[in-house]
Amino acid sequence: MRILHTSDWHLGKRLFKLDRGPEHELFLEWLLKTLIDQRIDLLLIAGDVFDTPTPPHQSLEHFYNFLHRVSIETKVEVYIIAGNHDSGLLLEAPAKILATHRVKVWGKLSQSVEDHWITFKDIDICAIPFFRSYELLTDGEGDALTAIRKYISREKVRPQLLMLHHLAGIHEAAGSEQVITLSGVDSIPTEDLKTFDYVALGHIHKPQKISAQSYYSGSPIPLRFSESTKKSVMIIEEIDGKLLSETHPIPIFRDFFSVKTDEKNYLEDLNKLTISTNLTPMVEVQIELTQPKAGLIDDLKTILEKKKMELLSYLPIYQTGEKKENRSDKLFKMSPIEIFEEFYSTKFPESNGVPEDLKEDFSKLLEKVKNAHSSP
Repeated sequence: MRILHTSDWHLGKRLFKLDRGPEHELFLEWLLKTLIDQRIDLLLIAGDVFDTPTPPHQSLEHFYNFLHRVSIETKVEVYIIAGNHDSGLLLEAPAKILATHRVKVWGKLSQSVEDHWITFKDIDICAIPFFRSYELLTDGEGDALTAIRKYISREKVRPQLLMLHHLAGIHEAAGSEQVITLSGVDSIPTEDLKTFDYVALGHIHKPQKISAQSYYSGSPIPLRFSESTKKSVMIIEEIDGKLLSETHPIPIFRDFFSVKTDEKNYLEDLNKLTISTNLTPMVEVQIELTQPKAGLIDDLKTILEKKKMELLSYLPIYQTGEKKENRSDKLFKMSPIEIFEEFYSTKFPESNGVPEDLKEDFSKLLEKVKNAHSSP
């Protein structure tokens, strides 16, 4: 028996103005082919199928077309849990129809522990979607970690697999996650997961192993320019009662280049870029300048257009004689409004500071967030 573990698709995601739909389409086409070529019996999608609780129609179409093709072109079963970006109710809404296509969805945490356990062939699988503290502690009292242990603890009579959308163990974030803890549990200790033969995690976008048997599969495409780690899925095989896993790389569907340069070397640095994919490569340029340079953005766009690339992000960094590390350290000592003023002066160096009406609006927003956080 063979299982494929993936997560954090974030269908509907945009990067600045860029629609990621073409990359997601190529990924889903690759995934379908991989299910067939690798003789997969069960597909696990460990949360964050969509980027928002109300995904655009195109994303819904991509998702359901993929499930339809899996159901008619393969014999694969599909288990899905909701992530923190998903609407659990939206995912579960077509549950009865999906069940006829070998698709099982866990959108919300049930009060019945047994609802989260299912046996697939010779493996007992526990599926826990992203949950909030009020779902875990219905009376508002008790210890959240103790409560979740009731869900993931079961007498072991055969190999066990856990699919979970939550922080667990010591992990390294990719930087594009919304790492929020609404469950009352900051991170589930790997000690609580050690009884499982494999733990299929979602939520963190960088593929990684956090314990002997626990893995974040990561997102299938880079969600920011800073994500340079090779993307992958995990393939698990059951052999003689043991679950053995291996990393299976995902192809790059679109090149993303982050170029850190200066006004003397930017032409040379941009000309070093080479295309390796069919989709138009996207480029972020972080350029050190002594002062604003008129027409620089147009110059960068022209250079990249000749290379059949597109400038998606431009960040000028003005040198003021202050050491970078001191400037970074200073940010940790600044208030939110001071950070906002620093950002504004960097973004608009020719301005005389943040306009008073904008500063007032920002202060009101901070107060609104603070009140929302402190309210029961």
